[in-house]
Amino acid sequence: MFIAAATCASILPAQLASGVGSTGALEFDSPSGLAFGGGHLWVSNEMGNSVSEINPTNGLWIATLNSKIYRFQRPTAITRYGPYLFVANAVGSVSELRASNGAFIRIISGARYHFVNPVAIEAAGTLILVLNAGRPNAAGTSAGSITEIRASSGSLVRTVSGSRFAFSDPMAFAVSGADVFVADKGDNSVTEVRITTGRLVRVVAQQGLSAPDGIAVEDGNAWVSDSASSAATEIATGTGTVITTVTDAEGSYGFGTPSMVIGTGGNVYVASPFGSSPMVTKLSATSGQPSWFMCNTNGPYYFSLLSAFAVSGSDLWVASRSGANSATPGARSGSLTELSTGDGSLIATVPIPTTVATTTTLP
Repeated sequence: MFIAAATCASILPAQLASGVGSTGALEFDSPSGLAFGGGHLWVSNEMGNSVSEINPTNGLWIATLNSKIYRFQRPTAITRYGPYLFVANAVGSVSELRASNGAFIRIISGARYHFVNPVAIEAAGTLILVLNAGRPNAAGTSAGSITEIRASSGSLVRTVSGSRFAFSDPMAFAVSGADVFVADKGDNSVTEVRITTGRLVRVVAQQGLSAPDGIAVEDGNAWVSDSASSAATEIATGTGTVITTVTDAEGSYGFGTPSMVIGTGGNVYVASPFGSSPMVTKLSATSGQPSWFMCNTNGPYYFSLLSAFAVSGSDLWVASRSGANSATPGARSGSLTELSTGDGSLIATVPIPTTVATTTTLP
């Protein structure tokens, strides 16, 4: 296994490679969301009020969209719907553009949408779902809600809110079939909502959930990252039953305030974004058994304040809001890391580091 510091070591051996590709004039500014569309990788830059377009095959910078026409204002998340991209802006709007060339389509905004601090956006059938963080208050704000938009026209379908949903600072959601599963950090719960009707299916509360920050659904199970307990909780989507909660008590998961989850190929990947050694952990979606965890101390990953995941084929892309750990001066405001989903080995870093860290490999 790789050993470079006691705080982080890969469970399975993996051959690390240095970053590849050319980045041109690439520079991020606190990347907050990732999405594939039109054959390209799109990155929302929250502090830069922009969206970057990257060629994922070679890391080449294609364009940065920052014209006032897009009205990007702290873009926090991005998703693809067919040939289009939808970008959630924290100020309370959604920008729509064409995935093939970044052409502007429309701005979706207005009081009727009840956008309040959007933190996540996902496509679901013919709809676009926007998750609004925060806690509803007596003034009747729609913080702590889901706004459903018709993708074809941008028209409002409904706002999902109310005390029965137990929203008290929802932070992430995952679409699975007819339902959306919402991780609520304030209520220590997961809420399941039927998308087509906005009807409450169930609220799974407590039962090991502790300040859940992220959620993904894979192979019939929902996996929730519990940031307060440095754990992950597995829930059966069909019944809402908590199956297990796995922690790093035995040192096998590498969790440290985990906050993001993505599922693909029968596995889930959990990101621990903070601390001296941010990391990504792979585990089975059905058994919860870990395969590996990778961080800055067991390879030249340059993770720093991990903020977003995206998967294309067998490649996992991870966004870092900061480039504090990067050897590339231009990456001080953020970077991307491309890993193999199979063994966690490094494929590329964007921008390319000026130096490559050394790794000690033991038999």
